[in-house]
Amino acid sequence: MLPLTYKRTELALAGLSRIEIAAKLKDAVAKKELPVLQAGAMTYMMSKQSYLGDAAGNAAPHLMFYVPKTDDMSWGEDLSHSPVILNRQFEGSPEPLRSYIIPVFNWSDGTPAPSGGHKH
Repeated sequence: MLPLTYKRTELALAGLSRIEIAAKLKDAVAKKELPVLQAGAMTYMMSKQSYLGDAAGNAAPHLMFYVPKTDDMSWGEDLSHSPVILNRQFEGSPEPLRSYIIPVFNWSDGTPAPSGGHKH
């Protein structure tokens, strides 16, 4: 996941627009200039200081799993009583991946997170 993130960040810091970044990433993926996403790629997003921006505010603690995009991919996301949420950030993006969010009950320091759902 990091090579994709680094590449996107590099292009953004170079001043490219979102459309230009998407085109460059799509080209890099097509030319196999970026490594294939490895199985088990995940991110721990469990800090109380995690901030998703002005529109979303602070995130509740969660884990994010990244998997290569396939046509039949399903983790039971967004189904009734399923803890798995599809992270739509990468839907329609040039990165060939899907991202799933699974809320957790404690912050990284072990204290309980507020109940009432997951802000994401």
